[in-house]
Amino acid sequence: MTIYKNCGNVPFEFAACIGFFDGVHRGHQFLLRHLQEEARRRGLKSAVVTFANHPRKLIQPDYDLLLIDTLEQRLEKLAATGIDACFLLDFTEEIRQLSAREFIQDVLSKQMHVRLLIIGYDHRFGHDRSDSFEDYVRYGKECGMEVIQEPVFTDDSGLHFSSSEVRRALKSGDVDKARRILGQVDMKKE
Repeated sequence: MTIYKNCGNVPFEFAACIGFFDGVHRGHQFLLRHLQEEARRRGLKSAVVTFANHPRKLIQPDYDLLLIDTLEQRLEKLAATGIDACFLLDFTEEIRQLSAREFIQDVLSKQMHVRLLIIGYDHRFGHDRSDSFEDYVRYGKECGMEVIQEPVFTDDSGLHFSSSEVRRALKSGDVDKARRILGQVDMKKE
């Protein structure tokens, strides 16, 4: 996995998804598998767009957010999935102030050359996170980017697959539940 910290002069076009990917749990793995399949079908490289620092730390500095993984662990797990690239950004006040349209068009399209954006079923981004999925589709069309939404990942366990749920399970001492949500990162199938 190539890690891009500077988005200038990116030599490829990408299919990408955005997220913090704390824990790289089974829901993330489902999304990343779909991303890789869609990238291959379109002849694109697969990429994740993530942040070195959790956005909540900037937005709510007093919030005690316990992360599942360190940055290094998260990058190792993402690399283990077989994703081609990772755009690693610092979540700054400047990025926080970008609207979803600006982020899609100026950052994802112009700087990162994203041609397909896959949005998790409950993911929102942009200043105030007020835009809808339909807005993302419209902004993408304006710059030649296809935007699709990932369905909810479910299995027969009835578990909710989210980093927040892993944190709640660990906080309550339910290590088995956390382990079932996280699964093992073992996705390379090339």
